[in-house]
Amino acid sequence: MAEIKHIIEPERMGLWVAVTFVIALLALITAVTAVNRVFVLAEVSQAEVVLLKNQINELKGAGNAPAPAAEAETK
Repeated sequence: MAEIKHIIEPERMGLWVAVTFVIALLALITAVTAVNRVFVLAEVSQAEVVLLKNQINELKGAGNAPAPAAEAETK
């Protein structure tokens, strides 16, 4: 009967399982960290958009108000 040649030697199977588990755990930690950073970045971006919108509205409001010199001339 032909002898089967394994890619991973049976006596080292435990080592391969442990290394694979550690790599999977590191990948999970990296993914969670990336999701957290994206969440924080989204919050900061939304806050900046709201701030810029408020500044634009203030500038539009100031542009619509009549100038003080024009008010004095009409009186």
